[in-house]
Amino acid sequence: MPLVSQWETTPDRVLLLVCPCRSGSTILLRAFGHAGVPAYFQPIKNARRWRYEGQEHPWYPPANIEDRAIFMKETFGPFHFEETTYDPLAELLASNLPADRIALVVLLRDPAAVWASWRYYWEGRTSPEVFAQSWAACQRCVETASIAGVPSYAMFYEDLCQSPQAELAALFAVMGREFPLDALEGWDRKPGFGAEGSGVVLPNEPEAFLTPQAHEPVIRATGISPMKPAGVISVQENETLMNLGVFDRYRALSTSLPGTAKCMKQPVEGLSHD
Repeated sequence: MPLVSQWETTPDRVLLLVCPCRSGSTILLRAFGHAGVPAYFQPIKNARRWRYEGQEHPWYPPANIEDRAIFMKETFGPFHFEETTYDPLAELLASNLPADRIALVVLLRDPAAVWASWRYYWEGRTSPEVFAQSWAACQRCVETASIAGVPSYAMFYEDLCQSPQAELAALFAVMGREFPLDALEGWDRKPGFGAEGSGVVLPNEPEAFLTPQAHEPVIRATGISPMKPAGVISVQENETLMNLGVFDRYRALSTSLPGTAKCMKQPVEGLSHD
């Protein structure tokens, strides 16, 4: 059984963002939801997790597409290899979503900082090997995009924190839209994260995978700001990640993909900027 059910109607644009978890992707859900773009919290990964639990719960895309664009984030890891061996882009393409309606963005954050966060929240429940495969999963999505003709871009977490307005404007340009500046603030005046009216759509997750403490900073956030560092990795940890190819994959993704800022100069053709 596929992880994604067939679309009844398709939006003009699906912006798919992928990354290892703890890269800063959840804060983008809040920004997109606040800006009026339906934002989906890793629905395909959730279907994969249910399968790991022995149950089939494919994601059913929205039947009535009122908005011409939707935002999806899919993160890889942190507990099992099964959370790194699926390809969300391939699943979307197999669900009759045309390739020319999808754009892929890889969110990149310093691997040492990401691993420190994994270790802080899930030490004993994760491993460097799973972490390494989460970076390999990002590369696999890029390869799928190249074959299918899906445009791919890189966004750096550090740039997002330093210049959120410019980076979000670039992401919206990928969808052929202009970013509303008032969406950068006032999040506390909107329904809570995932609540009706927030613009964020949360899946029904298996209990074994619930980690609400990891999302607490986003739940309390009123805007985009850097995550508090989760510590510094040791020399031995750094060497382990290096031997597993993590830093090589990060550099490859950083150098092979155009930055999202390029979208401001070359907007996606065929979409309005309403």
